[in-house]
Amino acid sequence: MHVAAQPGRTASGFLALFVHILFFGFLFFGISWQKQEIGPVFVEYWKALPPPKISRENVKPKPAKVEPEPAKPAPQLPKRQLPEPTPIPTQAVVEPPAPLPLPPKAEAPKPGRAEIELKEKQRKEREAEAKRQEELELEKKEQLRLAEEQRLREEEQRRLEEEQRRLEEERLKAEADAEKRRLEEEERKRQEAIRLEEELRSEEQEEKRRIEQRRQEEEQRQRLAEQERLERQRELAETKRKEELAKQEKIEADRTAKARAAAAARAAQQQLVDDFKARISAKVRSRVVMPPNISGNPEALYEVVLLPGGDVLSATLKKSSGVSAYDAAVRRAIMAAQPLPVPSESNLFQEHFRQLIMSFRPKE
Repeated sequence: MHVAAQPGRTASGFLALFVHILFFGFLFFGISWQKQEIGPVFVEYWKALPPPKISRENVKPKPAKVEPEPAKPAPQLPKRQLPEPTPIPTQAVVEPPAPLPLPPKAEAPKPGRAEIELKEKQRKEREAEAKRQEELELEKKEQLRLAEEQRLREEEQRRLEEEQRRLEEERLKAEADAEKRRLEEEERKRQEAIRLEEELRSEEQEEKRRIEQRRQEEEQRQRLAEQERLERQRELAETKRKEELAKQEKIEADRTAKARAAAAARAAQQQLVDDFKARISAKVRSRVVMPPNISGNPEALYEVVLLPGGDVLSATLKKSSGVSAYDAAVRRAIMAAQPLPVPSESNLFQEHFRQLIMSFRPKE
C-alpha cells in the first residue's frame, strides 16, 4: 500500500535536529565551565627569620640620664646575612633603639619525602574523585540523551502507526462508500427498468383497449420489433463470437511467439554452454602430457566440481581409461588449467558448470 507524504514531517525532522544540537551544546558548556585548574604552589625557604617590624606603639621614650657613663664595648658576635626588611611608611620617623643580639634560631624544617608523597597521593585522589564525578555526570547526561532519543523515536513510531491506521480507515471507508453507491445505482437502474416495463405494458393495454381495430397492425409491428431484436441479438452473438475467436487466435499467436522465443533463448543458452564447455575442454587438453606407448583410444571420465570464477574444488575419476599414467596426466592437466573459463552469470554457472562430467581420450 502506498503511503502518501506526511505533512510536517520535514519540519519535525529539523526541529528534532535543533533540539539535539541544543542538548549537546548544554552538555559541552555544562562540563567545561566546571573544570577547575589547580595552580602551582610555591614554597619559600629562609635561612633566618627577618627582624621584627617596629611600630610607633612599641617605641618607648629613653629615660633621662643624669651622668652618662661611657658605654662598654658590646661583645662582638658573628654577623649573619639577613634580608633587608621592607620599609614601612609612617607619619613620623622614630629612631629605633639599638638592635639587641638575637639568639641563633633553627632553620625551618623541610618537608620530608613521606609528607610530599602523602600530599601527592591526596592530590591524585582529589583529581581521581573529580574525574569520577565528571564521568558520572557525563554518563547521567548521556543516559538522559538516549532516553530522550528513545522517547522521540517512540513518538515518531506512534505517529506513523496512527497515520497508517487513519489512511487504512479512510481507504476502507472509501471502498465501502463506493460499494454502497454501486449497489444504490444498480437498484435505481432495476427500479427504473421495472417502472419502464410497467409503463410500457400499461400503454400497450390501453392502446389495445382504445383501438381494437389496430390490433393486427400492432401485433405485426411487435413481430417486426421482435424479429429486429432477435436479429440484433444474433448480430451481437456473432460479433462476440468473432471477438472471442480473434482473442483466442491472438492468445495462440502470443503463445507460439513465446514458445519460439523460449526455444531460441534455450538454443542460445545451450550454444553458450557448449561454447564454454568446449573452451574448458580445450584448455585442459592443451595441458595434458601424454604418456608414451598408449595403445588404442581409451576413455577417462572425471567429475569436476568448480567454484565461481573457474577454480577447481575437486576432480574425481569416475571411469578409468585403464592406463593409470594417462589418468594421472589428465588430472594434473585439470588442476593446472584452473581457473577454467566459466560464465559469470550465477544461474547459468550453478545449472551447467557447478559439476561437470568431462571425457578425455588420447586421440581426440
